[in-house]
Parts: sequence; C-alpha cells; structure tokens
Amino acid sequence: MKIKHNLLDIEGTTAPIAFVHQVLFPYAKKHIGSFLKTYQFSKDRQKEIQLEFEKDITLGEKGFLNLFAKEGTTQQSNTISFSLELIPSYFEYLIEKDRKFGPLKEIQGKIWKEGYESGEIKSIVYEDVPVFLKNAKEEGIQNHVYSSGSVEAQILIYQYSELGDLRNFFTSYFDTAVGGKREKTSYENIANELKSPPNQIRFFTDIIEEAEAANAIGMDVVILNRPGNLPQKPHHFPVWDHF
Repeated sequence: MKIKHNLLDIEGTTAPIAFVHQVLFPYAKKHIGSFLKTYQFSKDRQKEIQLEFEKDITLGEKGFLNLFAKEGTTQQSNTISFSLELIPSYFEYLIEKDRKFGPLKEIQGKIWKEGYESGEIKSIVYEDVPVFLKNAKEEGIQNHVYSSGSVEAQILIYQYSELGDLRNFFTSYFDTAVGGKREKTSYENIANELKSPPNQIRFFTDIIEEAEAANAIGMDVVILNRPGNLPQKPHHFPVWDHF
C-alpha cells in the first residue's frame, strides 16, 4: 500500500546525537537551577516527580544515593526523603541518565525555548532533511514527528535550525504523551490519531526496539545509520545512511 505518512524520530535520525548530548543537555543542566527558582509545578506534576524520586530510592543506585543521602548519614535509601527543594538536583541527575521522564522533558523544552529565542542555541539538522521533507510534502506525503522530547522542544528544533525554519513541512508532532517509544500501543495511538492504516505510515528511527514496536502493528520501518549512532543488534529492517 502507498505510504501516506512519514513518522520521524529526531535524535540520530534528522539531527545528530552529538547536538542533543553536547549542546541541548548541557544547556538545560546549566540553567535548570535558576529556571526552577521561579517555576511553579502543578500539584499533579509534583506528585509525579515525587513518585519517580521514590522509585529511585527503592532502586538504590549508587550515584543517586551519593547525591541525596543526608549529610552525616550512611548512604542508605532509608536516609532519603523527597522534598521540593531537591527537584533541581534531581533533574540534573535525570539529565545525566538521559531519563525519558515527562516533567523533565517539559522543563527542558521551556529552558531551550529561552536559549533559542536569545540566539544562544541554533539547532543542527542533517543537510538532507529539508529536501527530503519538501519532496515528501510535494508528493502528498504528510510528515510527522515522534520523539521523547516534548512537543514544544520538537517544534523549537525545526523552527530554529541552521538550515532555516522547517516547521511548514510538518503536519503534527507526538511525544511520550502517546506512550513510550518502545511500546507497541504508542504506535497504535499515533495511527489512530492520524486516522490511517499502519501500513500507510513509514517510521524512521535509529533504534531497533522502536522499529520493532512500530513494525509489530504493521508500520513500514527504516533504520537510519547516521555518523555517531549507536551500534544496533542484528535485524531485518532496511538501513539508510541518509534520506
């Protein structure tokens, strides 16, 4: 069946992994403390953060214990309790872990927005991306984004790219509000949102587990093998070095 929708990951697919990890993450980590001084989380968000923090207490990872065990106590999980004052340090910890956590992604997007608007950040996308998006649109294929970053952060990457504002090439954006990227139901939710049979959607990613989840519901899949991408386990999907 003819492809009518391109569903595109960002990191390692349309933008270099290095841009995300060497520019965006350090910028968010540098500014998160000052940003959160004036930011007010909703009660629901506070509860969500507390539950995630308490999961980490239970897991007892050494780096977490070193950061949050109370001074003068043994580094044991039973010496740690959650408070709102710990959120900046906790979010810095989650950035280091590249944790796909909704409240963190939301805050990162807001911090990056300030960076983009001030001119401190310009996003890097691969040079073949604008032509690919333009050609697809001219052929009647809709382009959509699915990334673990917030929708706000996704839009900013394409709005403030070094190659110009690319937003007009996209129809819609999806983040983990539809579900995790390695979960089959997430792709079912996207297909439902697009009102499209899965086999009319082609998903582009650099991660095999995401490809498997999308393919499990019938989506066509392409793996991108960009410079700096992580090695993947053996698979049967087509591999493109570029668009």
